[in-house]
Amino acid sequence: MSKFFLLKYLTFFFGCMSCFILHTQFAIPAVIASCLTGLVGSFIPFPKQYESHPCAAIYAGSFAGMCSQGLISSYWELAIISFIGATLYVLTRKMFTGFGGKLGSIAFISVALFVLAKGIVL
Repeated sequence: MSKFFLLKYLTFFFGCMSCFILHTQFAIPAVIASCLTGLVGSFIPFPKQYESHPCAAIYAGSFAGMCSQGLISSYWELAIISFIGATLYVLTRKMFTGFGGKLGSIAFISVALFVLAKGIVL
């Protein structure tokens, strides 16, 4: 596993879990929880070699963390969604330039794939 993927996974998971906890445990509206997560994530210093990718992964994770408790019932599920999201982010890194729409799309597809797989398995 590459360092880049591991960093993407950890930052995506941080964003996803932070937003989900703020939204579900502290009753902060989902949009505000995502904004707060993205704001805090933008101040975390990362090595220059990764450019702005870790901060973008935190923000994409916060989008994924906006889903309701009806869809996600445990932190393990957030970890799986984060794995899917980090994988999609790394795979599409060179395909789509910029971040406009990409982060939300990655978050949506991550949650949708997880919910679809969960529905098929259960």
